Parts: sequence; C-alpha cells; structure tokens
Amino acid sequence: MLGSNFPITDYYRDNLVDAVTISRAGGWWTAMLLINDPSSGRPFVKLYRWQQTDRGWKMRGSFKLNSAKDTNAVVKALGDFVGRLG
Repeated sequence: MLGSNFPITDYYRDNLVDAVTISRAGGWWTAMLLINDPSSGRPFVKLYRWQQTDRGWKMRGSFKLNSAKDTNAVVKALGDFVGRLG
C-alpha cells in the first residue's frame, strides 16, 4: 500500500493516489503527494517536509494545491526561478 510508505495522517492514508520523494537526506524528507480528498473525492497535491526525530518522522511543513490554476502558477514561478539557482 502506497500510503504506508509515507508518514501521513490516517485521514489521508487510504486516499493516497501517487507520491514522489523529492529529497531524503540529513534527517529531512521532502515529498509531493497526490491525494483524493476523503470528504469531497477531489484530488489535490500536497508538498510535505518531515524531520527525523527519536520518535519517528515529524511533519515540519506542508503546502497544499487544490486547483489547476494555482498549480500552473506555482509551476510557472518555479520555472522562472530555476535558472537563478546555483
């Protein structure tokens, strides 16, 4: 089961459609997940950042995109910035 591979809440676990680990190093884990909202059934994308602690993975941040318009705006902005990274 895909959901058991990522430290997400039980609320979303059975609704995880797909996921990609972006980075996992130095005690930090960043991943992008495609989830079907349990209440509405509508898909959304969520970017998570977890930190490894002595009690397991602890979520330190997340960012949710639930519309194609917002997602396209983020993708465009990332494309504009990527050339400025070292």
